[in-house]
Amino acid sequence: MLTSAQVVKRLRQATVDAGSQAALAREIGVSRAYISDILAGQRQPYGRVLTYLGLTRKQGYVRIGS
Repeated sequence: MLTSAQVVKRLRQATVDAGSQAALAREIGVSRAYISDILAGQRQPYGRVLTYLGLTRKQGYVRIGS
């Protein structure tokens, strides 16, 4: 399982590979502001961004003391 920081690191590398936040946003089909917000830690990546990165979001519960 990846941490949020690791997902942001992958997105940051995808931004470099695409040439800019705007270019990556166009490629994914989201706004540049959304990419920027994720990279700044202001929003969580969902939907198309996770799909582009080949990821899905999983959430679960763990018993305290396990």
